[in-house]
Amino acid sequence: MPRWALASLLIAFIVPGLFGHDLWPQDAAGFGRMWAMAHGSATDWLLPNVAGASATQGGPLPYWFGAILIRLVGSIVGDTNAAAAANLFWYPIAIVALWHAVYRLARRDEAQPVAAAFGGEASRRDYARLMANISALLTIGTIGMIWRLHQTQANAASVAIVAVTILAISILEWHLVLAALLAGVSVGALALTQGPLPAAGLLLGCLVVFWRTRRSSTTVGVGTMALVSLLLTAVALGVALSWPLAAFGWAPLEARYYFDAWAAALPFGWLSGEDAVWLVRTSAWFLWPLWPLAGWAVYAWRSSLGGAHLERPLLILGGLALAMLFSAPLDERAVIVLIPPLAVLAALGATTLRRALDNVIDWLAIAVFSLSLVFFWAYYLAMELGAPRAMAASIAHLAPGYVPQVHALALTMAVVVTAAWGQLIAWRVLRRPRVLWRGPMLAAVGVTTVWIAANLLFLPAVDYVFSYRTFAVELAAQLQARGLAQGCVQAHRIPLGERAIIAYYGKIRFDRDGSSETCRLALHHDSRRSSLDDDPPPGVRGMWELSWEGRRRARPDERWRIWVRTAR
Repeated sequence: MPRWALASLLIAFIVPGLFGHDLWPQDAAGFGRMWAMAHGSATDWLLPNVAGASATQGGPLPYWFGAILIRLVGSIVGDTNAAAAANLFWYPIAIVALWHAVYRLARRDEAQPVAAAFGGEASRRDYARLMANISALLTIGTIGMIWRLHQTQANAASVAIVAVTILAISILEWHLVLAALLAGVSVGALALTQGPLPAAGLLLGCLVVFWRTRRSSTTVGVGTMALVSLLLTAVALGVALSWPLAAFGWAPLEARYYFDAWAAALPFGWLSGEDAVWLVRTSAWFLWPLWPLAGWAVYAWRSSLGGAHLERPLLILGGLALAMLFSAPLDERAVIVLIPPLAVLAALGATTLRRALDNVIDWLAIAVFSLSLVFFWAYYLAMELGAPRAMAASIAHLAPGYVPQVHALALTMAVVVTAAWGQLIAWRVLRRPRVLWRGPMLAAVGVTTVWIAANLLFLPAVDYVFSYRTFAVELAAQLQARGLAQGCVQAHRIPLGERAIIAYYGKIRFDRDGSSETCRLALHHDSRRSSLDDDPPPGVRGMWELSWEGRRRARPDERWRIWVRTAR
């Protein structure tokens, strides 16, 4: 059991979280779903919304767990912290499931390394544990994993679900029915998390794995495999359809309105050249360092591609990639599901690296993460001291009006984690350990160290730029001054993230999609970088009168307006 892996994730989550931060627009839409569920009715649980606006991206499964945590511990730790803590449920599932999957795959005969001429090779059990540990380290060291650690989005749930799927296909020779049930539940859960297309790709990969396994089995006939495949598909469809069936059974009219919008919002289109460029550019950093090691594994094991340890993660990867071809426009949700199969392949690649290449990767990790720490510390000192002037000016440009404040505890902890990284470098340079998990450990510790240090040093400044807490309270006061009372506010051109933040901090009740309620006031978000959102709220000419206009100090490129409905 990779206890050390789970402990490192816990540290990476808790240390920056000790100082907290306000909701940011990039993350607030997910929290808005959870908060509406936790404080709403059964309809809000079945038809997710963000302050009344239908939330049609993906499914509700990850947000149900966050809402449950808000209900259980929100009054103790705060609603925002409780929602973010849902990741502490998903990420351990991902790490544990992946560890056991790789352990089982690595114990297979075809996965064993070439035996040494004079003996001395590792035992099958030790080799499998080594491979599993490397896969866990590489998963933790993946930039896409740590990047979204504190965000209340569906990314963590997606990684956990695909990891459980890989665990299912690793046991199918021994527990065929259990493997089909587990894979079916996972496919259905992915449909409830990311929608039908990624789930269809995962289902296709699973079915191909099952039928490929039957070809090499002397005990499983065609009829048995057909029944097992039918069971897998039926379970997946049952889990996936449980949500819309429950919604239509509880609130048929609202469900029809919601699922019409949900279906229209599905990313269903052929991958364009622009999407392909985005995919390559995003995957290059989001999936680092998995993809180069996975590519090397395919090359190094090219004579054994038919082995289950390679073929099965490749088929799952292929099914998910095939679904991406029809899922334009793409976003990070499409990329994050590739982490588990790539982690399996990357572990195989890490164990076959030549010594010289292994050393190069070690030194590359040391150089990249050390330079990143130097970069962050240099800009932090420039922000605090005002010198060098060019660096201080760039910080002032990114956070206009921000007054730096030294937080002694955060600064001390940043020094400690930086010193710990220095100790690890000294261990690598002076002792020159000859262990295969050395490189993956450097990657995992390096990514975690840089992420923690960046949070500790710059969280107040980033909070200043992205937080809407103070501004939401100001907006609420302006709306109250114009007779809001217990009435609703019509949201016009307000993105879901900002809508959730303003509703939460300002305690503003926005109008609900599909509602016939008439709001006397309207709140309008206008970006100076676009002319597409300049129009007043919908209605006949002269129906709305501009009453107030303002902006946040940190964002001079946006305007917020309050409109009052006239008597006409």
